[in-house]
Amino acid sequence: MEWEEHPDVTWVGALTGASPGRARRAIREAEAQRRLFGQLQRAHRAGGRPSYIEIDAPFELYAIARLLRPRHIVEVGVSSGVSSAYLLAALANNRRGTLHSVDLPRFEGGAGSPRRRDTASWRIPEGRSSGWAVPMALRPRWDLRLGDKREVVPLLAEELPEVDLVVYDVPHSERDAAREFRALDRRLRPGAALIADHGPGGGCCGPLATWARRHGARALQCQDLGLYGFRAAR
Repeated sequence: MEWEEHPDVTWVGALTGASPGRARRAIREAEAQRRLFGQLQRAHRAGGRPSYIEIDAPFELYAIARLLRPRHIVEVGVSSGVSSAYLLAALANNRRGTLHSVDLPRFEGGAGSPRRRDTASWRIPEGRSSGWAVPMALRPRWDLRLGDKREVVPLLAEELPEVDLVVYDVPHSERDAAREFRALDRRLRPGAALIADHGPGGGCCGPLATWARRHGARALQCQDLGLYGFRAAR
């Protein structure tokens, strides 16, 4: 994994309502998590993944979670767990909150396994599972659920009293995304932040744009990435 060079302070402020100064301080705190970055980097190398597809804005996720101080974060898509680790680090520093993650593992190729296998760049090495790079010390606040998001997300939404932050980081069809966003919408707290990753160079999907309009907002792009998010009206 690579160091994020230019985090988007403006985007963090827009999704949290924080002043530029507070957003910048939260970003700097994320950048100061050198030990966490080193742990993740070593875990990827040990797993044979020195270069690995992961979310391009981990510092922004950390900062948003620190500023919103969420009780419940829903993350869809985990893979090695880079975004999970930064969100969990923020919750640990907040001393409150739970990260509820949903993932359907995709493993390296090979015959004879009942597990789903894939040749995609985010595939999971043999002998590991979703979130394998997340340090054990960060896991007490982690509710990791393995399964098809089309089934697990609606069930999770029924269980939670509220949702303060959503990070949707999986390849998705517009139909599936719309259905899953509707399920989560019933639990959104006013002022919640919603983020979806559309891949390198990807534009904002229709369901996220519609979701933003429903909450009196507009989906904003993080720098030049395929990452878009909005803050629900209070």
